[in-house]
Amino acid sequence: MTREELKQLRAAVADYMSSEGCSCCRDVDAHEEHAKRLAKLLKVPQYDDGSGYNFPKFRTKRDT
Repeated sequence: MTREELKQLRAAVADYMSSEGCSCCRDVDAHEEHAKRLAKLLKVPQYDDGSGYNFPKFRTKRDT
């Protein structure tokens, strides 16, 4: 990863995290735009129905 790619990724994650929040105070529009930006940078596929991005596919598996 180049320095520029890392810079873009850090900014994208920071923007996404800042748009998080509880349902009453989350900036939903910004959250969706930031998720789209992260998905593009990380090559996360969109769901078949176009409803969002399949981030869960890449989640760390937990022992149950």
